[in-house]
Amino acid sequence: MKLVMLRPSYTPENSAGNHLAVDLVEDFQQNGIAVEMIVSVSSKYNGLPEGYRDNCTVHRIQSRFAGTGLLTRMLRYLDESYQMYKKLVSIKDCDLIMTHSTPPTLPPLCVLAARRMKKPLLYWEQDVVSESIITTGITKARLQKKVFYHIAGILEYISRKGSTHTITISERFKQYHTGSGFADDTVSVIYNWIDTDRIYPVSRKENTLFDELGLDRGKFYVTYCGNLGVPQNVEIMIDAAEALAGYEDIRFVIIGGGSREKVVQDYVHKKNLKNLDLFPLMPLDRACEVYNLGNIGLVIGKKGTSNNGFPSKTWSIMAAGQTMVSCFDIDSELSGFVRSGNCGIAIPPDSPDALKDAILQVYRLPDKGAQYGENARRFVLEGFSRKHSTMQFVEIVRRMVGEFNKRREECL
Repeated sequence: MKLVMLRPSYTPENSAGNHLAVDLVEDFQQNGIAVEMIVSVSSKYNGLPEGYRDNCTVHRIQSRFAGTGLLTRMLRYLDESYQMYKKLVSIKDCDLIMTHSTPPTLPPLCVLAARRMKKPLLYWEQDVVSESIITTGITKARLQKKVFYHIAGILEYISRKGSTHTITISERFKQYHTGSGFADDTVSVIYNWIDTDRIYPVSRKENTLFDELGLDRGKFYVTYCGNLGVPQNVEIMIDAAEALAGYEDIRFVIIGGGSREKVVQDYVHKKNLKNLDLFPLMPLDRACEVYNLGNIGLVIGKKGTSNNGFPSKTWSIMAAGQTMVSCFDIDSELSGFVRSGNCGIAIPPDSPDALKDAILQVYRLPDKGAQYGENARRFVLEGFSRKHSTMQFVEIVRRMVGEFNKRREECL
């Protein structure tokens, strides 16, 4: 059995979610499912590093368009999606097509390819772009926002309607499907996961990243690690750092990159803070060290972000045994997990004051912080480990191919 997987990125480039793809490829192959990948690469891509070897066949597509402007981004999405579609239909020996939900122009073309190639299509919905247009402020103009919202909604409907099965990452996302009339058995919820054998608690003495980054092991660290994009209101962390500048033992560390990286850098420099350090994203194989830097690990999302995403860094923070402070919609599944697992503190989004208070609460009660960390590790082991999640993918793929082949035989 063989599937073709289409994604917006893959290793060795640093991008959110690549660790999930690596895990899936490995576990698919270990269970007798060969994988061939078609992925887009950034404008910075200059080829594979010397000595690097892919873990499967990978076709890399680079768009002719580069830049962060809205129009340029749309042109890039269209260009790379069409190039990926052309590569997909040229592949003759596959049993199933699996597409990521971004860029939003890709899944509808995969629907077309699946019909042309007469193959089942699995849609992996990691985000809901139509909702992100409303909640993240990608565009400010009301008419422009309305137009983009409807275009994104149409693309998503085509993707869902044309797919054989959908895997989405939260119950809230599934409600979008069932609320639009899609049958319950055509949508599965598989939360993002973490490989708990790759990310686990590491003592500060053993963590060489402290030395490499010049960080004092004796300080209390608040860390944010990951994407610096529109949904992540990292400014509230910077504002909290400014409010806590009088606490010499408390330091803040941002390790990240993305479309708003320059904006965040400028905001940090404007504040002229002495208690905050900003570093670029680290390679995937350094994730265990990265997520063991902080006493507190932050998950940050603007108000309404839970309607269109679920940060996978949640499980990395928990797997490392960090205390989590989630600055996220209070009624979200993420905040509910933090509370039910007693893994840290859930606060409303966009509030530097609430973040400052949560940090001080953990700083002043170190034993409670340590207990939060132990609870977090246990919580992720019990329900969000790699094997628990990836085997659900394996079972769904096998079932889809089996049912598709059976229907085809019955039609002959």
